Amino acid sequence: MSKRVLCKFFAHGACLKGEHCEFSHDWKDPPNNICTFYQKGVCAYGSRCRYDHVKAPRAQSSTPSSSVIEHQPLASDSAAFGNSRTTSNGFVTAADFSLSGSPYLLPHKPAWNQESEYHEFLGEEDVGQSIITSPSEHSICSFAAAGNCPRGEKCPHIHGDLCPTCGKHCLHPFRSEEREEHMKSCENKQKHLDALKRSQEIECSVCLERVLSKPTAAERKFGLLSECDHPFCISCIRNWRSSNPTLGMDVNSTLRACPICRKLSYFVIPSVIWYSTTEEKLEIIDNYKAKLNMHIEMAVLSR
Repeated sequence: MSKRVLCKFFAHGACLKGEHCEFSHDWKDPPNNICTFYQKGVCAYGSRCRYDHVKAPRAQSSTPSSSVIEHQPLASDSAAFGNSRTTSNGFVTAADFSLSGSPYLLPHKPAWNQESEYHEFLGEEDVGQSIITSPSEHSICSFAAAGNCPRGEKCPHIHGDLCPTCGKHCLHPFRSEEREEHMKSCENKQKHLDALKRSQEIECSVCLERVLSKPTAAERKFGLLSECDHPFCISCIRNWRSSNPTLGMDVNSTLRACPICRKLSYFVIPSVIWYSTTEEKLEIIDNYKAKLNMHIEMAVLSR
């Protein structure tokens, strides 16, 4: 097997054969990105195919592509087919091989000789879409997105633009919606990290310990009160609100009120971060309510 064609799985960092691979693992060797299914005229991906839809030169047609290893019929194959003969249309028939009784036809023409027949099957509009591809339909280089592409400017894939938030070249230059979605996701992650750093120094107003320095993960949460801005750890505020009231004591004015300012709050919101503005607090409360409603709906549907 030829070692001059670069392995497509090695180019994406996913070759499982290692040194036993029949294709080359040397970046100096050129890749064969020509779609073998297009050569037969049967590529189902059309314009979305990651391989090139071009006619392969004759010198390259004998070289196997790294996308698909073609099966070359041997002498034993022809013997297994039984009585075979070549028809006037250029097909090899093997009548004894077909289980249904009808002759089994193997294509004997290259794809560029079958192009007119394939165009009649697809129609003019589908043919144009399968050949003409836009830059937005090509994927970006996974190595460049991760930080370093060993092929540099010689890489056949698109190198993405630099994301100002995460610092990676993972923004597709021709997919605006994908770029906006990634940048929005990165901004939310960075916003969460900044809030997490600010929350490291927040102490509980009851136990006077840093909430995010508690020994167990279950205790490293804040208990937000809807009508109050005093910080509490989730365990302290729940213990306060779950204690038994004294006879004749008003529950709202004692247990449901803040231990510091005595403002009444009807529910406690667990959170791993502490807010710095009113807008951030409202966002935390809305997210908690949305998750709570989703769990309630799933519990109702599972009954």
